[in-house]
Amino acid sequence: MLNRKLFSRMGWLVLILLIAGGAVYFFGSQFVTRAAQGIAPSAMAPSIDDFPVVTNKSQPDSITFNGCPPDGQGGDVELNLLENRTDEGKYVNLSFDTLLALRWPKNIERQAMSAWSPQSDAYIKQFQGMPVSLTGYILFTKEAPPSPANCSRNNPENADWNLTLTNNLKDVPAQGVLAAITPRVRSSHKWTLDALRTVSYQKLQVRVGGWLLFDPSRPGDVGINRATLWEIHPVMQIEVFQDGHWIPLDKFSY
Repeated sequence: MLNRKLFSRMGWLVLILLIAGGAVYFFGSQFVTRAAQGIAPSAMAPSIDDFPVVTNKSQPDSITFNGCPPDGQGGDVELNLLENRTDEGKYVNLSFDTLLALRWPKNIERQAMSAWSPQSDAYIKQFQGMPVSLTGYILFTKEAPPSPANCSRNNPENADWNLTLTNNLKDVPAQGVLAAITPRVRSSHKWTLDALRTVSYQKLQVRVGGWLLFDPSRPGDVGINRATLWEIHPVMQIEVFQDGHWIPLDKFSY
């Protein structure tokens, strides 16, 4: 009687183990398959309800600058074209909170735009190329290293200037948004690094207008020297709040 009960219990145990093993095999394989495909854009990049709606976004326009064509040389050609645009827009005011709430599909980081899935591409294009205006403070101003968009030329005339913009004066770089001033846009202004650094030193508020751009190339910077991979790139206009008035940076006196 004892042996019969023992064998009966062992039989049930074996059956339970077989069922559990089958479940792990089936669901586990599905989990691995889904992980290999990447996380769905909708799961990682929810819509932003209060994001401004801009219809009929204009197509990027550009010029050849110092022999460097609009699509640059090498790198991500589609990204180069967006970075090198020179057309103006009707800039829509955007708050820091709204911009920092904007996410992106994780599976496009470090990927060329041509390699994005249709779903990821469609999500980014909802916001990419929007004419936006951001008000804040310049935390840092520096010359960027050579880039494919500028034909990787290693001279100051062909380098971008990167601004780190923050919402508050006491914010740190990890809370900032990158805004890039390109050589093509700069060529039609009197902007200087000295003027921008003076604005930063004097803790004056700025209003920066330009094109919203997603740059997937530097996800490791997020949380260190920027808060997001969304940028204002290129910057098309800069205003400084001086003596109670907004004035163009071209007319800023220091």
